[in-house]
Amino acid sequence: MPNPGDVRALELRGLSVRLADEARPILHDLDLLIEPGEARGIAGRSGSGKSTLLNAISGLVPWLHRAEVRGDVVLAGESLSDLDPGQRAHLLGTCLDRPDAQLFLPTVAQEIEAARRLHGDGADLDRIAERLGVDALAERRVTELSSGQRQRVALAAALAASPRPVLLDEPTAHLDSDGAQRLAELLTEALAVGGSFLLGEQAGWRLAAGVGAWSKLEEGRVEPCGRPEMPICSPPPDAGTEIVLAASGLTVDRGGRRLLEGVDLELRSGEVVLLTGANGAGKSTLAQVLAGVRKAASGSVTRTGRAVLMLPSAELQLFAGTVAGEVTAVNRAQAESARVLRRHRLEHLGARAPWTLSRGERQRLVHASLDLLRPEIMIIDEPGQGLDPEDLEDLVRLIHRRAEKGRAYVLISHRRELAAAAHRHLRIKDRRLVEGES
Repeated sequence: MPNPGDVRALELRGLSVRLADEARPILHDLDLLIEPGEARGIAGRSGSGKSTLLNAISGLVPWLHRAEVRGDVVLAGESLSDLDPGQRAHLLGTCLDRPDAQLFLPTVAQEIEAARRLHGDGADLDRIAERLGVDALAERRVTELSSGQRQRVALAAALAASPRPVLLDEPTAHLDSDGAQRLAELLTEALAVGGSFLLGEQAGWRLAAGVGAWSKLEEGRVEPCGRPEMPICSPPPDAGTEIVLAASGLTVDRGGRRLLEGVDLELRSGEVVLLTGANGAGKSTLAQVLAGVRKAASGSVTRTGRAVLMLPSAELQLFAGTVAGEVTAVNRAQAESARVLRRHRLEHLGARAPWTLSRGERQRLVHASLDLLRPEIMIIDEPGQGLDPEDLEDLVRLIHRRAEKGRAYVLISHRRELAAAAHRHLRIKDRRLVEGES
C-alpha cells in the first residue's frame, strides 16, 4: 500500500470497465498519467463514462457499482487494485457528482473535522474552508444547506487531501460564479506546491486557468482536446401577454432563517425567466413556493394552469424500474413515449434502470417525463447540471419550442450562457428579487 504522504504520479494502465449487464465496455484500455503539479479535465458527452472513470480510480467501481474492471490504477508506483474504497480514501481526495452522497455528519463543523482526521497534515484545511465560505457555515446542519453550500463543503473536504491526487466530479455544478472562481484559484495554488487533480466537468470554461490540460472521453478512450467552450444559446421567441403566475408580497423562510421578503413576480405565457443568486440565497426554496410544493411564510401565489418543478437532484423524481417505464408511467401512448425518448437522446437506454444512468442522462429523463405532462408552467432548478454543451443547446431549443406554444419557464441556474436564452434575468440579492445580473 502506498504511503499516504507520497504524492507521486497517479497512473492508469490499460484500464477497462464494463458495467453489469452491458455488452460493451464503457472504458476501453485507457492509459493516463497525472503528474504532481498537473490538473487534467475530462470532457465528453453525458453518458460517455466520466463518472465511471473517476469511480474506478476511487474504488467505487466495482465495489459499489457492479462492473468488470481490468487493467490497473497505480499511485506512487504501487497498484491500488486490491484496495477497497475506504483504503483508497486515505490516498486520494474525492468529491462525487452528488455532494449528498458523501456528507453524513450532522453539522458542517463535524464534516470538516472528519476530513481533517482522514487526511492529516495535508492542505491547510482552515484556509480552504475560509476561501470557499464554509467556515461561516460551521454550526449549520448539513440538511439545512442549499445544494451549492453542500457542494462547497464536499469540495473543502476533498481538497484537504492535496497534495495527494484529488478526483472531482462536476465540481462547478451547483456553484455560483464566486464559488467557481474561488475553486479555480484554490486549484492553481495547490498545483504550485505539487498538488494534482483529475476532474470530469461539462462547463470547463467556468474554471478558466485552474485546469491547464483537457482530454475528451469518447467511445471508451481519451484523446487530448482544448478546453470546453461556453455554448451560445439562441434568444427566446416573443412572449405572450397572459399572466399565468403571479406572486405578491412573498416572505420565504427555511430552517428558521428568513431568505426572502417582499417578493412580487408576474410570469406570462411563453416567457422564459432566468433566476440567479448566491449559493444559499433561497433560489430553490422560492422555486418550491412558486410551484406550490412549499408554503410561504406570508404572501400569495396564483396560477392559471399546472406548474411542475424539476428538482436539482434528478434521482428524487425517478421511480420506475426502467427508463422506458418512467415515460410510459406519465403517458401510456407507446408511440409518444418512443418519440420523447428519441428527442432526449435516451432511446438506446430504454431497458436500463434509471439509477444506473449518468447524471446528465438522469437529468434528461426527468425533463422528458415532466415534458409529457404538458404543464403551462415549468420551473427547472439547475437545468444545466450533467449536460454537455450540445445537450444544453438542445434543451434550450426545446424550451423555446414549448415557449412558442405558450408554456412559461423559470430557469434557476448559475450558468451565464442561459441569460441569452431568457426574456428576463432576475436575481436574489439581500433577500429581495431584483432585475438584472449586477
